[in-house]
Amino acid sequence: MKVILHNISKTFNGREAPLPALAPVTLHIKPGEFICFLGPSGCGKSTLLRLIADQIEPTTGQIVLDGDTPTSTRQQKAIAWMAQNPALLPWQTVLENVRLPLQINRQHQRPAPTPHELLDMMGLMDFASAYPGTLSGGMQQRVALARTLTTGAPLWLMDEPFAALDALTRETLTGEVLHLWKKFHPTVLWVTHDITEAVHLADRIVVMTARPGHIRGIVTLSQPRPRDETTMEIAQKIREVRHLLRNREQPVTGEPT
Repeated sequence: MKVILHNISKTFNGREAPLPALAPVTLHIKPGEFICFLGPSGCGKSTLLRLIADQIEPTTGQIVLDGDTPTSTRQQKAIAWMAQNPALLPWQTVLENVRLPLQINRQHQRPAPTPHELLDMMGLMDFASAYPGTLSGGMQQRVALARTLTTGAPLWLMDEPFAALDALTRETLTGEVLHLWKKFHPTVLWVTHDITEAVHLADRIVVMTARPGHIRGIVTLSQPRPRDETTMEIAQKIREVRHLLRNREQPVTGEPT
């Protein structure tokens, strides 16, 4: 799915004064591209994902998803959302949680793996009858990821999905996400605070300023995956990202070329 953001901004109504969360952002994302958004807390990364997901309305600007509006795209069940909290239903089994989107979104017509196939991909077949409360945090996120993929949505919005996990589990799940991305070719917008995670995953890293968030700069990575941060090329990309995060000069208000 192609994603076009044109001068998108968001200001919330504060108790005493308007609260600008996101300054005008312009960005063009190609179909099948993996984009990571990186920046300080409160810079508008999650707000941007919520705008694209049609959870909130922009104050200014336009969002175009494959030539359509976010509202229409959401109604077509073409957007998959995953957040830090797996939000599994504790009274339903692993298999029932993964099946849930199909029960809610019966009309979807896109090809997608079955819940059983997804559990097999995630190494969860032996836990299909288990309840979420009996699973580790990493396994719960595997279930949430399987549920995210059930409808075959071509756009994945991922809001720090692995932030609460330990480093080893994050590394394992990051590898699984890349495998699934290569298999299904969705467009992925991924919010993270972790530079290493971003350079492992992204085609481009969009670095944001502090609130109200602008695009500070964009770092492009063309190196083949899996990537090793100890190599000279990837270490240089990490330095570029850190430089942008520390740089307090005037941000880029449009998309860099």
